[in-house]
Amino acid sequence: MEYRVKTYSSETVFSLMERFGLDSLTSTILAQRGYDWKKMAYFFEEDMIFQHSPFLFQDSFDAVERISDALDENEKIMVYGDRDCDGITSSAIVIRELRRLGAKDNLVYRLPLDDEPYGLTMEIVKEVIDKDVKLLITVDNGITAVEEIRALRKKGVDVIVLDHHLSGEDFPPAYAILDPKVEGSGYPFSDPAACLVSFKTMFALRFQRSPLYMSQCILLHASPENDGIRVEAYRLENLMLTSSIAESISSGGYYSLQESKLMKFLSVNLPIIVYDRESELRLLRKAFGNSVDISIEELRPRLEKLIPQVKGKSLYELSLVSKTVRYSDRSAEMETLLSLFNSYSLYSTKGLMDDLDDSLELVAIGTIADMMNLVDENRLFVKLGLKKLKSHPMKALSYLMARLDLLGRKLRARDISFNLSPVINAAGRMGSPDVALSLLLSDDEKEIETLSEELLALNKDRQRSSDEALSLTEGIAESSYEHFAHKFVLVSDSSIPRGLTGALASRYLKNYHVPSIVIAETEDGKMVASMRSTPSFNSKAFLSRFENYFLYYGGHSAAAGFTLEKDNFFSFLSDLEEHVFSDEGEEEGEEIEIEAVLNDGYKIDDLWKVKESFEPFGQGNPPLLFLVKNAKIVDIAQNRNNAKYLRFSIEIHNEVWPAVFWENDRDEGYYSPGDEVTLIFSPDINYWKGFEKKQILVKAMEKCVSQLTEDYVF
Repeated sequence: MEYRVKTYSSETVFSLMERFGLDSLTSTILAQRGYDWKKMAYFFEEDMIFQHSPFLFQDSFDAVERISDALDENEKIMVYGDRDCDGITSSAIVIRELRRLGAKDNLVYRLPLDDEPYGLTMEIVKEVIDKDVKLLITVDNGITAVEEIRALRKKGVDVIVLDHHLSGEDFPPAYAILDPKVEGSGYPFSDPAACLVSFKTMFALRFQRSPLYMSQCILLHASPENDGIRVEAYRLENLMLTSSIAESISSGGYYSLQESKLMKFLSVNLPIIVYDRESELRLLRKAFGNSVDISIEELRPRLEKLIPQVKGKSLYELSLVSKTVRYSDRSAEMETLLSLFNSYSLYSTKGLMDDLDDSLELVAIGTIADMMNLVDENRLFVKLGLKKLKSHPMKALSYLMARLDLLGRKLRARDISFNLSPVINAAGRMGSPDVALSLLLSDDEKEIETLSEELLALNKDRQRSSDEALSLTEGIAESSYEHFAHKFVLVSDSSIPRGLTGALASRYLKNYHVPSIVIAETEDGKMVASMRSTPSFNSKAFLSRFENYFLYYGGHSAAAGFTLEKDNFFSFLSDLEEHVFSDEGEEEGEEIEIEAVLNDGYKIDDLWKVKESFEPFGQGNPPLLFLVKNAKIVDIAQNRNNAKYLRFSIEIHNEVWPAVFWENDRDEGYYSPGDEVTLIFSPDINYWKGFEKKQILVKAMEKCVSQLTEDYVF
């Protein structure tokens, strides 16, 4: 059993411990996963005030103004999405918001049905033109549709692309493109799902139709500093900090207004907002003299109506408990004022934050289903969405979640990826994504029940077809695995249904732990494929080496796909083999990366508290793995149906825990009660019929034969 403890910076660990009061194990794991104090807001927080502004997208202003004009002029709008879970949830987010803002008969939508190819095609272009659409919004597709969008532009159709895939060499001539992977997009986070891009665009649209849009103001605060006064000011536009200034004035005499850069900063005819008017004026007069004449607006009374907890507290007192101060190296009181002003603006503006829960749930589902890294904004929005799904799921999902036994329990990301998103995905894989979209758009209880049952039936059909296809292709996969020297799996067979290539590729990735491609054939002589890969392998970048063979390819690091003519298959295969067998296709090591080795003094029960702080787990934030030595097997439950599945009790550091080992590659007789073992495991929770029970989820196990190193021991 080979393992490797993840590396980290001791300096970062101590910084996190000191700044946030964390224990050493939690701080170490955070440092191992690339966190420093500046990134911790996305680890801790669950408030939309911490989101990146949607107006950081360079084209966001053009996009929302064009959509707003289309709504006001009752122009015909089409939303064109994708057939997978991310595409379906993205489409639902956009359609629901456009309807909320008044779109009715002028709004139509479309997903690829049956065997229609992914993405914007010339057939869809013709349909858009025939329907007299004036504005097309593509979601989860469009970034590579250069010729199609050029054809629409010639016909006077404006296109707004909301995507998260990598572009080709050329950009489509769209009216606006919001895709964080496009160079120069302006957005600070490059890895959201399309559903989050869609949400941010719709939130920007709300903002654009509110009094806050294009609003500017200055936040001002004066505070005592040694024997003088320090005055700071932030200039904001669309609630974004655009510039700032600070001046320190000594107590030796009044500061010349003519010489003051601060006064020039303030003299731009913008509202100047302070927290407490009386205290600010007193300090400003002390700095500049009684003749100072600054017109200021007071935030405090308005804020106290919205947040009663701030009543009677000074800005300094509030800065001592402010969350945002922990994530900034700017002035604590100014950072607190900025946070309070933005919170007040967002939550007091009518209609801006209303009815967002449904969209947050859809963002969480789509993000998890599309295997996005659960870091930065993805972590923030998945946490918010899972919280809403648990407390009050949207009407359209309540019946389906009840049927899947997901109601009334704490939801984890894996509950979505194992239970909910496969049902939504099944609709697209079986050629009927419109069933899932219709469900997410419905508010009628009877229709919701009917569509939910139809989805569940489609999922059963998908499972049956997937099992049949897996049975037919397992031998091909095994041969391919051997052929590629355990570096790669490629399966191609005419019996594979087109809609199941992604599911099969995921299955072979899980079985063999190497990048896997599954290819299906279409009736028109084309071959379509899905690729799934390990976290350290970039699917999209790998496929880019063969783009000259493809009619289309796209995707992202963990999952990608392509279409090619059947006549080009063997040339493509030959080229792929050359790359896989080259150094670029070198096999990954089999070492298991762990967080820490736990010594005899560590209380295992404390791990669940550590685990809780790192949830939700998923792509980019895998479950925690720890290693212990000299654990003792207490008893083993026999399982005659599956020799690879072990359920047993294990004594670790004088505590006995139930344990599960899913991938045991030994016969059950290999382990016996009383055996001492070295164990790599995750702390886990087993949910069963409304009850929760702590358990050990074993990743690897072997009988003790050697001493462990003392490095990284807790």
